[in-house]
Parts: sequence; structure tokens; C-alpha cells
Amino acid sequence: MGEEWIKECNSLLGQLRESSKVENPDRLELVRSMHIALLAINHSTLGWLQYVNNPDVMSMFNQDELKEIHGALNEIAETYILHDIEVTEKGIQKGLSLIKHDEEPHPFYV
Repeated sequence: MGEEWIKECNSLLGQLRESSKVENPDRLELVRSMHIALLAINHSTLGWLQYVNNPDVMSMFNQDELKEIHGALNEIAETYILHDIEVTEKGIQKGLSLIKHDEEPHPFYV
């Protein structure tokens, strides 16, 4: 990771910002934009997992930096999970739990 990673992140940020500028998006555009957002979250999460699982990388951060990173990530994760629960509950109310899938069910299809 490094400069190339930052370029990829900036590209994803650009895509996110462009998709949020669309005025009066239709349903397809909203879904496309959500897809971009989830890809961006996934990209970042995979990077974080590589960092956290690498003792050489983690040893470069002092205790205070680790506390700051920890706090920020926990806050982001809690917000994300709470939103996931809220949307999943709405999906259940709309009958999405009745939809059958060949793969493992996504959290929205409890």
C-alpha cells in the first residue's frame, strides 16, 4: 500500500462525490450510487484488515495513535451496524425475508 492506495481511495471518493451530485436521481441511479459506496467501504475495509493483521505496520503506531484509530473505527462501525439493523428491520417488514437465494442470505434478507 502507499501512494497507489491513496490514488485508489481518491478515485473512489471522486466517484462517491460525483454520484451524490446527481440531481433528482431515479431508482437505478440510487442503487448504482449505493453500489459505489459499498465498494468504497469494502476497499477501505480490506486495506484496514491488511494493516491490522500486519504486526510490522501496527508497531509503527504509538499507543495514542492506536487509541485514536481504534476510537474512530469503532464509531464508524457502530454507526454502520446500527444503520444495517434499521434497514434490515424495514426489509423484514416489507417481506424481504420471504425472498429465497441460492447463496448465503445478505443481512438485508434475514
